[in-house]
Amino acid sequence: MVFNYRLLVLVVLPTILTSSQANRYDGFKLYELSDDTGHEVQLLQYLQRHRPSCDVWALSKLGHKRVLVPPTLQKSVEKFFADYHVNYTLQVEDFGRVYEARQKESLVAEGDGTFLNSFPTYEEINEYLMKLAMENFEWIRIRVIGWSVEGRPIRAITINPKKQDTIIVDAGVHAREWITVSAALYLIKKLIDDSDQYRMFHEYKWVIVPLVNPDGYMYSMSTDRYWRKNRRRYNGTCGGVDINRNFGYNWDAGAEEYASQCHAGYRGAAAFSEPETKALRSILDNNDEAKLYISLHSYGGYLIYPWTSSSSQVKNVANLRKVGVDAARAIWQYSKNEYKVGASSEILRYQATGTSIDYAYSVGIQLPFVLEIAEYGYSDFQPPAKAINELVKETFVGIKELVYGMRRLLAQNANTKGR
Repeated sequence: MVFNYRLLVLVVLPTILTSSQANRYDGFKLYELSDDTGHEVQLLQYLQRHRPSCDVWALSKLGHKRVLVPPTLQKSVEKFFADYHVNYTLQVEDFGRVYEARQKESLVAEGDGTFLNSFPTYEEINEYLMKLAMENFEWIRIRVIGWSVEGRPIRAITINPKKQDTIIVDAGVHAREWITVSAALYLIKKLIDDSDQYRMFHEYKWVIVPLVNPDGYMYSMSTDRYWRKNRRRYNGTCGGVDINRNFGYNWDAGAEEYASQCHAGYRGAAAFSEPETKALRSILDNNDEAKLYISLHSYGGYLIYPWTSSSSQVKNVANLRKVGVDAARAIWQYSKNEYKVGASSEILRYQATGTSIDYAYSVGIQLPFVLEIAEYGYSDFQPPAKAINELVKETFVGIKELVYGMRRLLAQNANTKGR
């Protein structure tokens, strides 16, 4: 499909790294596209590539597609949709009102120590991790694996450090995905507080990075709730790098939209240019016995495995699919939320380069997954505090089943070698 660029004469409103930006989103509109022509994903990619102030939230081959559009672009975008016969629904007439109402719900409420009723601050996360390390020093280690762009420590917790077979989990890669951080903290809590109930889990070493992007996370809490990237500054008006486009495998393979600094998925100046990416690479590279890698994201309800940067299949795609389908089935039985399973080219209609799961597979981790937590109602990246308990428990069910699937494969491989 070829787009006529002249049909889209829009005013560029790049993302600005100051509080003077309309962070309350007054007058912004949220559109949802149907999948009638089969070109909706391609159209939204084109739109975001040339007009990065349009924030595309969902690009799914099998589900909804949403885009948040600033006031100055709305007439042109609607004409663009009409010219290409794309049906859409105006989901939110004035997103600023919705945004303001959600802020009044006090999503960052005073915590109760469990993180099940409020989203934790960066300081609370660190205090919690250090407390765990002091109380369980025999079998837990906390260490700094790197420093963010703004100089904040990025910490990893290792549970059962003397075990060999390893499971790696990360969260908080994208700043606005707060629920992933809560899910990672809940996982840590279950592994420690309910160790007797989940003894099988303690046959493995767990390396968990609950907040990969502390700068972006704090900025999304203080200034712009929908900020996605890290806080890399540039001389121009745009800034930030998408950490999950900055890994070294197929970093610059096509997808030229990721080369624009104003794009929400900007890949950075070079592979591993960002300290947050380097920190996570140190975990992926230095755990030779890692069998399972889970990167938590939101929102969508997906279990995605490699490749994300290519439409070709990995060698063990049958194993990945079976493990993913079993996890999706377990989630469905628990919460009746349907998770879609597959490679990026199957679930979505686009390829993402420089992702962590592609890199993890390239360095020998055979079971890498993105677990993209499902949406709560119609809350997009802002599930209310009352939904935390439900969502983190649902995520734990999915993680638990991924571990069971890994365990079954390891047993099968051991039996095969023993014959």
